[in-house]
Amino acid sequence: MLESEKILKTMNVNYKLIKLKNRAVTVEDVIKYSDEELNLDEICKTIILKDYEGNLYAAFLLGSHKIDFKKLEKATGAKYSIVKAQEIEEKTKMSPGAVCPLLLRVPILLDKRVLEKRKVNFGSGDHLYGLEIATDDLKRVFSYRIVDIANV
Repeated sequence: MLESEKILKTMNVNYKLIKLKNRAVTVEDVIKYSDEELNLDEICKTIILKDYEGNLYAAFLLGSHKIDFKKLEKATGAKYSIVKAQEIEEKTKMSPGAVCPLLLRVPILLDKRVLEKRKVNFGSGDHLYGLEIATDDLKRVFSYRIVDIANV
């Protein structure tokens, strides 16, 4: 059982494990390799960021959206850059494409558009699985700050 699944079970959160046929790194990979049909609008991604003081953060947003760094700076008062793959692995013990917000120990900036969805799915910590939960359960499984950071 995945560590992220254990967390959800311990918190008594209903979830669905999404099995992937091959290693998924991008949102397109998730759609392509999923054993079942997924709604592109419900797939979320977690991007690891670093501010100019070296502090790590995670941006959690819909997979089809990109971070608008001007909006991000306005919302938080800080400038950020995307963390390189090697540093993500060193600092989070997860690789890009498999980052799971449940397993992170950094502040999470959640784009407000995520909360418009009834359910979302996201990385599990393993490239061959995703997790799906009700959006209402997000606040139960990890702490986040709601921000408007997507370039849509």
